Formats: sequence, C-alpha cells, structure tokens
Amino acid sequence: MKVLALEGSPRKGGNSSILLDWVLEGAGEGGGEVIRLRVAELDIHPCTGCDSCLDTGECVIRDDMDRVIDLVLSSHHLVVATPVYFYHVPAQLKALIDRFQPLWVRKAVLGISPRKRGNLVLVACGGARGEGLFQCMLRTFEVLSSCLGLDVFHFHLLVGGVDGRGEVEGIGDLKERARKLGLDLVST
Repeated sequence: MKVLALEGSPRKGGNSSILLDWVLEGAGEGGGEVIRLRVAELDIHPCTGCDSCLDTGECVIRDDMDRVIDLVLSSHHLVVATPVYFYHVPAQLKALIDRFQPLWVRKAVLGISPRKRGNLVLVACGGARGEGLFQCMLRTFEVLSSCLGLDVFHFHLLVGGVDGRGEVEGIGDLKERARKLGLDLVST
C-alpha cells in the first residue's frame, strides 16, 4: 500500500508537519510504504494558463511536477498536510494544485478517467476557530480528488485554534487520533 504525503507548509517543523509525522507513523505501522515530499523544496513553477494541456492532457512546463504527477498516479493514497493561510493553502501548495490542470483536462475534456485507486486525506491546522476555517480548502480537495482518481477519505484531521509552533503536541489525544487515521487509511 503506497502512500504519498505532500507536506504543504513552507515552515519546517510546524504544526501541520507534526500532524503529518503522526499520521505517517500510523500508516507505516500498518505496513504502508510512505513517500514524503516537502512542497516548498520542489521546483514547481505556477501554471501560466497557456492552455496547451487542452489538446494533449500534458503540461508543457518541465519541472518537479512531472515527478509529483507520476507519484500521485502510482500511489494508492494521497495525504496532504497544510496550515491554513487566509482560509486556504500556502502559495507553494496552491501552485502545485494548479498544475494538476492537465489531469482535469484528461478527465473533463478528453474523456480519460483516472484509474480509481484509494483515498485523499487532508491534514490541516490553523490559528482561527470556527466552522468556516477549512471550507475553501475542503472544496478544492473534493474537486481535486476526482481528477486524481481518489476518493475523499471518510474523515480528515482538521485542527483549529493552534497558531504557535508545536501547539498540537499539547492537545490531549490528538497524536493517537492522527496515528489511527494513518493506520485506518492503509487498512482500507
């Protein structure tokens, strides 16, 4: 069971990274083969809107996104960990998401449906509290999952009210819940 994890925070060792550590710990304990990529360390250029992908389902930009797409399409599950920046994902992760446009084209324009494989899980945290904190990113990942041939897992790990580095470590049973999420993911 191959699990690709995209660490979306530009800051190393932050709350979303800690949560991802725990989720991947559980996935590893369950026998999952984990590949982790830090998005901020990848060479991914933003989509230029050139529309070249409309004809071929391929992007003309050659960078690390080629590897990301290959890994996504060859993995059973995708875990995306991110902090909330202005009620959405950080710019580096948003550029990566935008570059999945060729996969949307394959499905919606060219009629090439992706092979169904597994699940997409969102692991996110932010400083604010309230229902709306994760709504924008949840909708984005719902749409993205269908382009990638993934289902949205039955629950995500969404933690509000954490702003300072490492604050997630002081939240009761959060570590166990995160590890269980990883274990459950590879058990499905």
